[in-house]
Amino acid sequence: MSETKNAYIERQRENLKSWNVEIDKYQERASRTSDKMLDKLNKHIVELKEKRAGLEEKVSEMEKSLESGWEDLKIGAEKSFKELDKAFKAAKTHFN
Repeated sequence: MSETKNAYIERQRENLKSWNVEIDKYQERASRTSDKMLDKLNKHIVELKEKRAGLEEKVSEMEKSLESGWEDLKIGAEKSFKELDKAFKAAKTHFN
């Protein structure tokens, strides 16, 4: 059974909330690190925020879309989701 538009949007909104918490944690850790590492960590944080914003935009577009057209937008959102997930996995190695 295919996921409904609203269920998909809600799932992605929950993912975004979770990632926002993680980004906040990363920013806190970065603020307590040496200047040498701060630059590197801030680059990861900026990348995560950019990718998160891209996914937020896709989810907002889906909310505004007609029921019949949201599946096309879902493809782009899934790509953004995977990119953000990959960026979090890469950043995690620097923050843990």
